[in-house]
Amino acid sequence: MTVYGTESGIAITTARVHSFRSLANVEVDLTDLTVIIGANNAGKTSFLDALFAAVGSGRKSLGSDDVRLAPGEATAPKARQITIDLMLRPVGDDGKVTDRYPEGSFWTSVWGTPGIANDDDFNEFTPIRTTLKWSDMKGEYVVERKFLKEWKPFADWTTAATHERALSAAQMEPLALHYVDAKRDLDDDLRRPGSFWRKMTEDLGLSDADIAAMEGTLSAINQEIVDKSDVLKHLKENLSGLQTLVSADSGGVDIAPVARKLRDLSKGVDVSFSTTGSQSFPLARHGMGTRSLASLLVFRAYTSWRHNQATKGGDNVHSMLALEEPESHLHPQAQRSLFAHIKAIPGQRIVSTHSPYFAGQAQLEDLRLFIKRGGDTVVTRLDLSSLTEPNDIRKLQETVIDTRGDLLFSRGVVLFEGQTEEQALPIWAQKYWGASIHELGFCFVRTNGTDYFPFLWLAKALQIPWYIFADGEAVPVKQLDAALNKAGEPNSANCQNVVVYPPGMNFESQLISEGYMAEIEQALNTMGGTKTYLDDYIAELDGLKGKKGVIRDYKSAGGRERAAFDAMSGAKTSVSKHLGHVITSVTDPARRFPTKIKALFEIIGAAHGLTKDND
Repeated sequence: MTVYGTESGIAITTARVHSFRSLANVEVDLTDLTVIIGANNAGKTSFLDALFAAVGSGRKSLGSDDVRLAPGEATAPKARQITIDLMLRPVGDDGKVTDRYPEGSFWTSVWGTPGIANDDDFNEFTPIRTTLKWSDMKGEYVVERKFLKEWKPFADWTTAATHERALSAAQMEPLALHYVDAKRDLDDDLRRPGSFWRKMTEDLGLSDADIAAMEGTLSAINQEIVDKSDVLKHLKENLSGLQTLVSADSGGVDIAPVARKLRDLSKGVDVSFSTTGSQSFPLARHGMGTRSLASLLVFRAYTSWRHNQATKGGDNVHSMLALEEPESHLHPQAQRSLFAHIKAIPGQRIVSTHSPYFAGQAQLEDLRLFIKRGGDTVVTRLDLSSLTEPNDIRKLQETVIDTRGDLLFSRGVVLFEGQTEEQALPIWAQKYWGASIHELGFCFVRTNGTDYFPFLWLAKALQIPWYIFADGEAVPVKQLDAALNKAGEPNSANCQNVVVYPPGMNFESQLISEGYMAEIEQALNTMGGTKTYLDDYIAELDGLKGKKGVIRDYKSAGGRERAAFDAMSGAKTSVSKHLGHVITSVTDPARRFPTKIKALFEIIGAAHGLTKDND
């Protein structure tokens, strides 16, 4: 069960968006810290913008450019409207959603009867709808915010009825969501009106007597600086000409090197920062990573300060943060540590990220994957209830999320057993499609054996296309089939996106059987820095014990092939790349791609619209 923060007593549990940019029709369940992942242009920023347009602090103005365009449309039809629905639920002291608002609570007094609805089980909730629709009367798009009378199933949610009266500013203000985009910079915030820094420092919380005394001191400091500076006195004398040019009764000219009024101090405040053993420098002279992180920490200070101020006066606020790419400008270790800082920000947080280091620390149930399909965004989440074995969730977190978080952002994932494929397959792929797997958006993943299930389950749960390239030996095939069966897929012989070597064969033995001995020897020579690597190998090891105590026989018929197999098997990580480069460089194009590797690429290419690069 999802646990939310208890500071405000409420949480936004579900957001629905219709006809907003690429978000044709999506529903996103929100947790206390929702982590949104996905490729560029998948709709992550649009979703954050939609939330901000609905309940943002200083709400973003919606306009015609925000209305979704269907394929081939130059302009949206006037009848199409943007709809954004939010469901809010009461939260108890244990952080769990409860069935009723506490009697006489702040929220019942603010929202009243129209703002509190009941579902079919008589559980209380607050549904808020924001719409952007064309008004013939005004000749422009207008925004409305109203309470819903009901919360319909997702299949027909836009038809839900609303109350007539629009929400007031007083009813919306406690829900202010703050949006911190990827361009955050504390150096800019220090001087920008309306920033979190300026909001906090506009009122320093000092008494009138203290303010008068301090401003008197500031005036004295200003006078002393001017009196002792020949430059400032000279400037003051020359500026005195303003008196005669402007008006006869104009006052004198004063120069204030330091702000005279405390309210003006925040406009000129600077923050300096130093690392151990170094000189302190203003933030303007630090890198963007430091300034971006400082901006987030100021927001953390702002939210806790705002909550404290509201509760002191008997009010309440539900602090919400929409945060875009917090990892921007930070190195990997800083990206990892950033997660703890964001988790410490009070209130509900919705974070979009491209960082596997950040996403890898999120709870599995908090991940939301945004995928673009046919021009529209699709949102998926993980249903952990289908993982029934005790170690399944642990394996998923430790084996996949913690170590291969980049899988979450991939266009498709290719799974295989070992190091040989990990080193060689990307080389063949680049030769086949004329682009690297990273350019194509694919993730080639070594499963360290045949434990395919955690990777397979995650890819399926997030609707990421997956493919498997496997050895044909009996035990690995049996284990592969068990993983496929557990994931609800047909066995390897009948699964279209699984390629398995012939029975008893693997990467090395298949190359030999397809007649690549000359290329294998060339790759071994390149690896060993010699022209006679295989001959030397045979001379050194023939007649000695090999694996399982079997005597090596490299002199009888087929001995050279057996030696090549053993040499490749014993140097998988060293020879694999050389094999890929040598074989993809052969003169005959038909021999550049071994049969099973070509079959794998054909399957992937057909699924993703990729064509072979005919070099």
